[in-house]
Amino acid sequence: MILMKPFSVLSVNGELVIEGASVGSTTAPPYLRDRDVDLKASFKPVPSPTGILILPYIPATSWVGVMRNLLEKYYDLPANVPRVVRAKKIVAPIHECEGEDDKARCPVCKLLARRDVVAWFDDAEPLGSLLRIREGADEVSIFNERGALVAKVYLKDEVIIPRENVQVNAQKYGGELGISEPKNLLTAEDIKGAGWRLETIPRKAQLVSGTFKFSAKFLLSKLSVDDIRPFFVGLSLLQDYYIGRRGSRGYGRLEISNLSFSVRGRSYYDGSGDEIRVDLPEDARTPKGVLRKWEEVKRAIEEALKKAIGQ
Repeated sequence: MILMKPFSVLSVNGELVIEGASVGSTTAPPYLRDRDVDLKASFKPVPSPTGILILPYIPATSWVGVMRNLLEKYYDLPANVPRVVRAKKIVAPIHECEGEDDKARCPVCKLLARRDVVAWFDDAEPLGSLLRIREGADEVSIFNERGALVAKVYLKDEVIIPRENVQVNAQKYGGELGISEPKNLLTAEDIKGAGWRLETIPRKAQLVSGTFKFSAKFLLSKLSVDDIRPFFVGLSLLQDYYIGRRGSRGYGRLEISNLSFSVRGRSYYDGSGDEIRVDLPEDARTPKGVLRKWEEVKRAIEEALKKAIGQ
């Protein structure tokens, strides 16, 4: 992350265990590529330098969207910007500060509205070779070489982000909704009364059951040290929530552990220096552990930052 003025990036690494969701486009999922299986569903493959795509993956849209929604609730932020879908007459509001000054003060918009958090996940513990696939009407079962069921892909599901306490800017969006009442804010009743359906934000998804272990990496930039604290609040909230629709059945659960931090200054990127490891307290290896020891973690990051800048 850019910690105050001198350029630097905070790299956060850890292990993430998930029974996850797979949000996709138009090709087969990673573990079904190059197989004679027509799922008639949308998937997105994980990039691979070898071209062999057989590993599970987690798209950033799955966890960021849910994290943002949880942080909006945690900080009691209003869902005040609707996404208007004309064809289906749906309004799906989200929170987003409109002015730059407001964004600079908002713990969620400062963290997530400016695309200053980058994440990717690499499979750290493959669960065996893919030898057999059993296809059903709405699910695909995947077995390893020992005949153990390692994953199920549930087709035609949705990732649902619920929205509550709707307030829509009437002057900005009333025209699109066909509502011309002289008021500043439109309520859910106003929107429904105009013939629109007020819904959550859905994404087409295929849910993978079966536990996968990933190597998780997050790069944070353009933020001060205190600005990133809500990021770990979000990770902590995610662990008590889930990614995907079947959370009540135990799918999409997250467990994040073995966290480590390092700071990368300008010298790291031009090849003249190294990244500086942050000396975290031993009991600050999970999101909740980082938050409990935040003052110590903050001091450790600041010390590493000084070393990175001094290279």
